[in-house]
Amino acid sequence: MTNEKLEWEKLFSEYKNAYSSPKYDEASKELVKKAYLFAKEKHKGQKRDGGEPYIIHPIRVARIVFENKRSSNISLLLCAALLHDTLEDTYTSYKELEETFGEVVASQVMELSTASCACRIEGKDHYLCHKMEHMTSYALCIKLADRLDNISDLDHSPPEKRERMYRQTDTIISYLAERIKFTSSQQRIVDKIQKVLKKKMA
Repeated sequence: MTNEKLEWEKLFSEYKNAYSSPKYDEASKELVKKAYLFAKEKHKGQKRDGGEPYIIHPIRVARIVFENKRSSNISLLLCAALLHDTLEDTYTSYKELEETFGEVVASQVMELSTASCACRIEGKDHYLCHKMEHMTSYALCIKLADRLDNISDLDHSPPEKRERMYRQTDTIISYLAERIKFTSSQQRIVDKIQKVLKKKMA
């Protein structure tokens, strides 16, 4: 069994066990599984810098959300985490996401997507700072999880990319900390981000 498959099976098993009450129906769990299979197919052939299948990244982002966030909407959050790069990095339309997963998940994925034209005009650091400042609480939780996994997975990336990502992340977290109050879930992820930055930027 591949690392990606093992990661997914472990996450899905823990999710089902943690949310086993009747309140969390089987349809919700099947939707999460469907999101994984959809994302896996859409990211087919894409690789991380270390050579792993790209899908390992959305799985790890979903795990970070799962480990740090408890919510009655956890299934929708996990779907959005698994799908968070599909609009930006694959041939997936908003309409396709909406028809397959519903408006809530599709809108979350849209909110998490980067507008390349705005990045070019404003500069990526400036764009991300302002975008994340005005995100909904759920989207920010996923975006912070995305950032945590990205900065934790740079060992095989070129040195200039590593330094750029660490610096950019430090700028974003400092900016947000001065302007918004993180929820307890967000703060737990931020603490982990700062721990990675402290180690990597020392």
